[in-house]
Order: sequence, then structure tokens, then C-alpha cells
Amino acid sequence: MNTKSKWLSSAWIMVLAMAIIFTGCGNNTNSNSDGANKPDAGSNGNSASTEPVTITYSQWGTAEELLRTQELLNTFMAANKDIKVKLEGKDWGSYWDGLTANAAGGTLPDVFKTSYAYIEKYAELGIFKELDSLLTANAFDLSNIDESLLGLHKYQDKQVSLPIDANVIVWYYNTALFNDSKTNPYGASTPSLEPTWEEIVDIATKMTLDKNGKNAGDADFDAKNIAQWGMSISPGSTMDWFLEPELWSNGAKLVNEDGSLALDTPEALEVLNFFIDLTKNKKINTTPAQIEGLGGQVNLSITTGKVAMNPGGNWNTTNYKEAGIKYGIAYLPKFKTNQTVVQPAGMAISANTKHEDAAVRLLSWLAGPEGQTELAKQGYSIPANKAAADAYIQTAGNENQIFLDAQQYGIISPFTAKKTDLVWTYGEQALKLPLSGEGDLQAAISDLASKIK
Repeated sequence: MNTKSKWLSSAWIMVLAMAIIFTGCGNNTNSNSDGANKPDAGSNGNSASTEPVTITYSQWGTAEELLRTQELLNTFMAANKDIKVKLEGKDWGSYWDGLTANAAGGTLPDVFKTSYAYIEKYAELGIFKELDSLLTANAFDLSNIDESLLGLHKYQDKQVSLPIDANVIVWYYNTALFNDSKTNPYGASTPSLEPTWEEIVDIATKMTLDKNGKNAGDADFDAKNIAQWGMSISPGSTMDWFLEPELWSNGAKLVNEDGSLALDTPEALEVLNFFIDLTKNKKINTTPAQIEGLGGQVNLSITTGKVAMNPGGNWNTTNYKEAGIKYGIAYLPKFKTNQTVVQPAGMAISANTKHEDAAVRLLSWLAGPEGQTELAKQGYSIPANKAAADAYIQTAGNENQIFLDAQQYGIISPFTAKKTDLVWTYGEQALKLPLSGEGDLQAAISDLASKIK
């Protein structure tokens, strides 16, 4: 072999060797097992050769609710290919037990669903990441969410969760009963959009009929044989979603700032005695025993065809439609001002998440315009973010505009540990019967106050 040939052969070998070296370096970079060279999930890196960051999202719910959530997560992942979200679902009871155990073991999901009623309890366990600075850094627009919703997801004035839906309490009436002369022989009108209690009492009096067709305003009305009731309310059994906004409507409160009971004020007692009078004296409201006879759920009373009006949540529209009931909707009856309760579920980020950027992106999407619009299109929940209002109305219909409008009247009354005990442990037992006229109201208030000191 001549000198020139030797040089060309040597040069070619060197070229091949260099090619192998560079190729090897490239493979090592792309297959780095410790992930040190992967783009962060918050950097919007969508390289096909980059394995996505996996985060967990946990919530309570039925199988159907979890399927709808999975649809939302699939849409998110399609737009954020560098993030994979693993859904974990449990029933209501085991969900909270699980969160408590996760908090103790340091194994919380990255993002998880929250209830307005348990913000303080779980904030004190240190499970929430404060969101204010993260939301500001990501330019998340909070102006599209009513303060009545945001306020229920704050702890010590810090945003620890973002509301994702807006369950609103309103006043329903069975239009079929009003439209039939047999069930409305005295010509009672349907409630106005913003009814006063004076108006509702007049309507309920005309719509409460005994077996002989006499109404509750007649001198010979047979209160022992009522065939149809004008309304069905149970203030002692519905303290958080009915009694509390009605107290606010009269300038009163359910609890004081320190969590103690606030029912022994003139304004509060006026409301409580008013409700007693509806049942005990006017006979236009169902008693607890009668509610049980009608199925046991006051917010479903109009589905029996024996009750003209009852309070309920926006979710009850599904119950009414399934029962074949034609219904109308008004705001809750007022004493002085329009008030209601908006009971939003929310989403939080774990305080110890190892994937903060990815978690923030998921939270911002689900609570922001895109995710909320997708939620609205499913037709089951009212989006908390008003940027999705048009999508909700297009799906649910114009008649549901009231659920969006009513949010402006939502009270801001966060749950504390004391309030949770009041509403779900002691309240119904103490006040259910007294607020229907059976028992000593003042004694019940005193007993209840002593239990939640």
C-alpha cells in the first residue's frame, strides 16, 4: 500500500471513530437515567424524546364523576404532553381519611380536591401550599371568580385552594301545582325573581290545602288533615345552606368571628321565631315528621307533588327532571337583603409536591378559562370561573343563568373547626325540633352554645 493510500485509510478510520464518539455522546444525553437533562415540566418542553413528568390528582366522587374528571385530564394532557396526570379517586368518607393518613406519612397527591368546609382543619395539618405568589407569578386572573367563592378557600387570609365549581342555593317551585286550578284554587301567583318572605308567606298560605280544599288562611282550615303544603323548609337540619344565608339576610349571623354561636341576638331570634311561626302557628310549612313522610329530603319535597315550594341547590335540577317535575326558580326569600350560599369545591397543591411547576400548570388549567370551559361543556357543574359562563349557558340553557347571577349574593363565611362541629355534629340534634315549634328554643341555643365554646 502506498503512502497516499495509508493516509486516506487512516483518515477514514479517524472520521468513523469521531462519528461513533459523537453519536455515543448524543445517546448518553438523551437516555440519562437520572433525568438531569430533562426539561422541567414548567418550561413547556414538549420534546418527543423527553419522558413526561408524572403527577397525581386525587378527588372524591362516584364512578361517573371520576370518568368526567378523567375526560378533563385527558384534554389537559393532550395540550401539555410533557405532563402525565394519574387520577386517584375515592368515596367521600375514605377520601378524607386518606388525606389525613397521607399528610402524616408525607405521601400527599400533587394536586387534590378540597371542600370549603374542611379548609381550616387541613390547613392546620400543613398540607396546603400557599397559592398567592404562584398565581401572581403565573398571571392567573382571579377577577373572574367571585370573592364569595375565593373567600371560602382561604386560610388566615391566604389563598390555599381555588374554587372549581359553584353550587348555589336557590328557591324552587312546582309550576304544575300553580298552573292547575285543582291544586291552586285560590289563584296564588308564582314567586317573583327576588321574593320577600312576606310574599312567600302569602303564596304558601294560599297553596296549603286541607283534605276539603280549604287553605291555611281559612277559619275552618283542618290543620290535622293537610293534603298539600305551601312550602317545605327545615332550618335546623339545613343550617349551613339555608339557615345561615337567611340569618345574614336579616343582619344576623350563625357564628361570630371567634367561632362561637351567634344565635342569641335580636336579629337572629327574629329569624328563628319567624320560622317557628310558619310551622307551629301558620301551618304552611312541613313538620320534621311530615318531611320524613314525604321522603326525608326537604330539598326534594316538590317532587312529591304535595309541596309547592322548597329551597335547594342547583344540583337538584337533575332530581326534578328525573322525577318529571316542571319547576321554576327564584332567589332565596329575603328579610332585608338577597343572600345565598355558594358551596364550591376547590383544588389545592400539596405543600410537599416535588413537581411544583407541573402542579401549578394543572391547577391553573382546571380553575382557569380553558379547564372551566371544558367543565361547563360537560353540563353537570356550574363553573366557578366566569370566563366559562357562556359555555355553561350554551350547554345548560338560558334558564340556568340564575345560578350564575346568584353568586353575587353569596355570603363569605368560611368554615372553622367549631363551625363544622356546629353544623354537622350538634346543630341538627339541638335545633331541628325547636325550630319547628317542638321544644324550648332558648334552652336549645344555650345548650348548643356550650358545646362549641
